[in-house]
Amino acid sequence: MEDIEIEIVILDEHWRSLHRLRPAEDWRATVRQLLQFKSRWLALHQRRRKDRMATPRPSDIALTRSLYRHLRPLDIILADHVIDARNDRFSFRAAGLL
Repeated sequence: MEDIEIEIVILDEHWRSLHRLRPAEDWRATVRQLLQFKSRWLALHQRRRKDRMATPRPSDIALTRSLYRHLRPLDIILADHVIDARNDRFSFRAAGLL
């Protein structure tokens, strides 16, 4: 079992979860799945199994920025990036970073 698990959560217009998927190594395959749901919204959900704190790492920030930039031309908006750790939760949106 990996220490970190990441899922893309496809959301409806009310930000309710429609579908969860694991990012594919091939970005094009992931985008095809996103477009199938005809949704403009998605969230990134990250679970850290061993960490107690959900403080974002530089790699988390870089991932969020990169995903945001790649989705904008497709008219898909990153609603949030949530990091769950054992005793903590961090939301990029709640922190004002999205």
